[in-house]
Amino acid sequence: MLTEPELQSLEAAKGAAFDRAFLRGMIRHHRGAVTMVNDLYAAGGGAESAADGFARHVDSDQGIEIARMERLLVDLG
Repeated sequence: MLTEPELQSLEAAKGAAFDRAFLRGMIRHHRGAVTMVNDLYAAGGGAESAADGFARHVDSDQGIEIARMERLLVDLG
């Protein structure tokens, strides 16, 4: 989640500056989801089939989205 100052900065940003700030925030947000999955498994969770499937789905999807957003950031320069 973005902090209040980060949200205010995002709200004030325009054009490519907005795009970069938004992508950086979303990458951090998605990495948080991956961290949660890692923490789940580290704590011995995810043993149930449904929980494991969901966690694996989250890990995979978030990783894909992070890679896409990182490429967009590179393209923005």
